[in-house]
Amino acid sequence: MDTTKYRDLFVSETREHLVSLNRALLALEKNPDDPALLDEIFRSMHTIKGMAGSIGQDQIAELAHKAEDLLDRLRKRQLKLAQPQVDAIFESIDYLESAVAELAAGRDPQQSLKDKGSGLSKKIEALAVAPQSSKTEASSNVSGGNDFSRINPLKTADSFVYKVRVLLEADVALKSARAFLVLHTMEQFGKIAYTVPERRDLEAERFDRGFSVFFVTNLHSEKEIKSRIGYSEIEDIEIEEVVEETEEEAVERRTVSAFTQLAQERPREVKVSTERLDKLMNLVGELVVWRERLKQLAQMSQNTLIQDSVDQVAQITSELQHQVLASRLVAMSEIFDRFPRVVRDAAKVLNKDIDFKLEGRELEMDRSILQMLAEPLVHLLRNSVDHGMETMVQREASGKRKIGTVTLSAQKVKDQALITVEDDGRGIDHEMIKKKAVEKGWATAEQVSGLSQKQAFDFLARPGFSTAEKVTEVSGRGVGLDVVKSRIESMGGSISIESTAGQGSRFLLNVPLSLAIIRTLLVSARKQVYALPMSQVMETFELKPENVRTLQGKTAIVYRSQAIPVQRLSRALKLETEEGILSGPTVVLERQGSFAAYVIDRMVGQQEIVVKPLSRFLNADKTFSGVAISREGHPMLIVDVNNLET
Repeated sequence: MDTTKYRDLFVSETREHLVSLNRALLALEKNPDDPALLDEIFRSMHTIKGMAGSIGQDQIAELAHKAEDLLDRLRKRQLKLAQPQVDAIFESIDYLESAVAELAAGRDPQQSLKDKGSGLSKKIEALAVAPQSSKTEASSNVSGGNDFSRINPLKTADSFVYKVRVLLEADVALKSARAFLVLHTMEQFGKIAYTVPERRDLEAERFDRGFSVFFVTNLHSEKEIKSRIGYSEIEDIEIEEVVEETEEEAVERRTVSAFTQLAQERPREVKVSTERLDKLMNLVGELVVWRERLKQLAQMSQNTLIQDSVDQVAQITSELQHQVLASRLVAMSEIFDRFPRVVRDAAKVLNKDIDFKLEGRELEMDRSILQMLAEPLVHLLRNSVDHGMETMVQREASGKRKIGTVTLSAQKVKDQALITVEDDGRGIDHEMIKKKAVEKGWATAEQVSGLSQKQAFDFLARPGFSTAEKVTEVSGRGVGLDVVKSRIESMGGSISIESTAGQGSRFLLNVPLSLAIIRTLLVSARKQVYALPMSQVMETFELKPENVRTLQGKTAIVYRSQAIPVQRLSRALKLETEEGILSGPTVVLERQGSFAAYVIDRMVGQQEIVVKPLSRFLNADKTFSGVAISREGHPMLIVDVNNLET
């Protein structure tokens, strides 16, 4: 049977299960006595095993089966959960992620990966060894499926075999008593071959809400069977007739049914390739450019009929634009849910105890930005665990909790996302930073002595800067905040650092929620039109010369009861060097929590623009974040306000 048509669906669904496995296993590591977590992990691994076997990925299925066996013995209390078992299951998840990545690339797992999987299977099998009460009990431990070796001895010429799936209500008080009542009733008009979970597990309440009964009876009416076992506190009953199949028929049925069920479970969702979404976004972007051009031409025509028609087209285009942008949004949980594992592994290597907190998982942003954020956030989290967090002994000595806290949070601020990585560790020693800067020849001792804490922190983003005394598996390799800063700035964002010695540090990332289409204020400077993001425009007004002051050798104005710097935009863009008299139309911009005012030649208007990346010749200039096309069809640069000179 050709199963390649199911491969993409297998990859997609398995990746979702792997994310769930990581999250649940991290929770189980902290709460080893929680049976619900063990059941959740078992079910996910069982599903992966079934899907892998259905499409012929036998080694993936085999490893998942070994892990499933280990989990089954843990949840039946035949083994006590210990760190070796947890580590082995984490290794299984890592292997499955690697194997699925190979399948996603259109190829089967390489031999080296298969060898790793075989070794891991043996390791898990050894960990799963547990004492059994008897040989009979061990052989009767069936995890599911249609076991006709237990069904056939009960069959007669006139009997029928059914699989009865019973789902109890969520708030049922005595699950085992309700399950016993159902089984006792069924035995009045038939014979029970076996149950899943096994009957002893039902009696001990080692199951969630549902259980299945493989049942032999002379009744051939599913409706009548359902009516006989229908009691209160039962949410649903599903009855399916079971027939014995050849091995080939069973494989065909499992393959089709497994993926048909997945499709039916999500009738409102359609998976669309990212390539197709990108093409659709580019087309909508072009449509927006021409919409603006049409609106301008309609105004010039002074024909009300044409203007009304263009307005209608513009309204439809805006709605289409909104829907396409919404289709690109994904929740922060897409990458946030992977970070608890990153922190856990880093803490384990460094022998530190970390309480990791996530906030703002539900915030949505453009998929492309979310993908670019993954690498910087991994670095910042590892940095917090390694450089930021003290050892348990050091924390106790300084009067802190033995367990350190690292928090990753996200919140929406206007049309930007503020992402914060915070720890309650040792903080950043700015005197050590100054010392390192002098050692590397970036500044003299005299120069660094007059630097503020914020100015000293700027050295952290220099290539090759590291205060680590030795290289570890986590950090200290000279690949530092310069990579983070470069990546954040490439998406039109900014990074700032706050730290108090002995109390901890905060890294704040401001990034746009969408890179595709933004609303801008168009201004003119030296006969050139520039675009300023509206999210950072605070106010516009007419500046009078008498309102300009000189403070510490710099020109400033009073804005909201505070002095803020002011200069011509043309000078900030290095289009001219002479300042002259400051007066005329002025715009106040917000930049990383502070304000600055810029005098412009004139206001051009507002426009939604499609952001295009800069060419490699302009990419080194951090003053601009991209380029766009004006209504007139002319190119214009988008100013990166955070990197604009003050």
